[in-house]
Amino acid sequence: MNKPGDNKPAPMTGIDRDEKNMAVVAHLSPLLGFAFPGLSIGIPLLIWLIRRDKSIYVGHHSLEALNFQITIALIVLLWIALKLMVVGLLFLPLAPFAIIFVLILMVRAALKAGNCEYYHYPFCLRLVK
Repeated sequence: MNKPGDNKPAPMTGIDRDEKNMAVVAHLSPLLGFAFPGLSIGIPLLIWLIRRDKSIYVGHHSLEALNFQITIALIVLLWIALKLMVVGLLFLPLAPFAIIFVLILMVRAALKAGNCEYYHYPFCLRLVK
């Protein structure tokens, strides 16, 4: 339990280990997208379609992961389009920092999911509802 004055939400009860694991997988599975393009969106989408009616918790986390990965894909497409238009190294130095930022957000979301907490990605378009 939280002590009075703590700002952290108390972990939820009633969520079993399978639900926690599926929520964590939904956030971390897009890492496979680095090796296999398309899986970064495909795996959270598959988890959301299969588990959204069975578990509100898994549905929430898989939907968050899906929307975040769609947002990242759109940003990457925009970055490539700008890169082709400008035809220069203007945006190249930002790529490593963006990748690190995305990885930090994904790990943070997975940790929250593992602690039975709901998480909303910052800077995320909510395209799938």
